[in-house]
Amino acid sequence: MQLFDMFGEPPQFTVHEMMMVLRSGVFLKYAAAVVLLLVAFDTHGYREAGMPLQVNILIWMVCVAAFVSVYAAVLLGWLALAPGGRRIRLLRLVPNATAMAVVTFLVLALASGFADLEFSRRVLLQHLPYNIALSYIFETLMFVFILPQADAALGLDLYRRKRPGCEPPVEPRPAPVVPEQPVQPLRGAAEGLNGTAVVVGGQKFALEQLRYVKSEEHYLRVSAGDSELTLRGRLADLLAQMPQDAGLQPHRSWWVARDAVAGLRRGGQSDVLLLADGTEVPVARGRRAHVREVMQAWQAGEG
Repeated sequence: MQLFDMFGEPPQFTVHEMMMVLRSGVFLKYAAAVVLLLVAFDTHGYREAGMPLQVNILIWMVCVAAFVSVYAAVLLGWLALAPGGRRIRLLRLVPNATAMAVVTFLVLALASGFADLEFSRRVLLQHLPYNIALSYIFETLMFVFILPQADAALGLDLYRRKRPGCEPPVEPRPAPVVPEQPVQPLRGAAEGLNGTAVVVGGQKFALEQLRYVKSEEHYLRVSAGDSELTLRGRLADLLAQMPQDAGLQPHRSWWVARDAVAGLRRGGQSDVLLLADGTEVPVARGRRAHVREVMQAWQAGEG
């Protein structure tokens, strides 16, 4: 799913990635900060109308939680109505306005029971434009500042598929201390692996179909054939099934198949493993020597 973002690169994410962001510490701290700001500024004058502080905090917590829930439900509903396999693009105003309409009704109904406030259609229509504008400000802060931090913390790479025309200008990078070596392509598959099967998240895959597997908390992103799946599982369980020469683990969160590797780009500070489909896999600093040794052995074997 792709959500249009007026501030640059639009994020694209799966349902699982969206849930990971909503459960992340970065987002939960942001949600708590929103609640504290709403309480501190006494939005709509609830405490001035006689609402106890504890009730005011609870109502705004319900407000934020309900807004996030309805917002996510609109995205999921929009995704469910789309033909399978197609990317869905959705203006941010659609889930925002829908969620805030529901939340405004809910909060006014709750607030009228704890303060001297009128709950009517007239009051609802008075509050709704202000609430939508306020929520749009918080949502914009979320997209500009919080989402990139959550993306980096979780390693999701939500901006990996950039929309044409939205790419930021590429700034020249300083030359590395150690010159990069040209990519050395690898040919053919490791012998003796055809017919081998591995089990990931309860699903069986032919080993020759796997390109790479990336660990994301309690889930694995599996690239196999022409598809990419997200399954619950542990990378350690997958590695225990792998033949020794089937691939390598350049990073604690990655396993890549030998057949998928196109070459290694060396750098002064870090190496990057290049896959045939264009994916770039980071090489952990502590595994650089091992990866380089394996790459040399594979290339020698291809000769």
